[in-house]
Amino acid sequence: MKKIILSLMLVMTMLTGVVATTGAVYADDGDSGGCGGSTAFFGLRPWYEGLTTNINGKCEIKTPTQDELPTFVWKIVLNILIDLSVLVGYIAVIMVAWGGYLYMFSRGLPDRAERGKKTLIAATVGLLISIFASVIMNTIMTILGAS
Repeated sequence: MKKIILSLMLVMTMLTGVVATTGAVYADDGDSGGCGGSTAFFGLRPWYEGLTTNINGKCEIKTPTQDELPTFVWKIVLNILIDLSVLVGYIAVIMVAWGGYLYMFSRGLPDRAERGKKTLIAATVGLLISIFASVIMNTIMTILGAS
């Protein structure tokens, strides 16, 4: 009975985070003529985030000039990299939960407890790398004027 309750609590905790990030909306930056407020799916931004403009009442991707082309390409690359770091963060959180599960239910067996500890340590390191990668990429986007 305890295992069932703990499993349900774990699932509900994880679903709360998913539901909270599903409805995230990126604010309109004012530069794109009202087209910047795109919705996020599980916290993932679309690859064209920050590249749209209002043309004839429709939101379309801007055609970059020769001078804007490097920034345009970097915005796409950084949007994709940010999405990858968010996915790595999700995987790391799931692995932390899995490592905790392995450690809690090792039943006193040293090899199972050690496996749980190793999973927890690796997942924590992965989560820290993901967080720092997001900070670095957001800093680069701010410098490029893509935020």
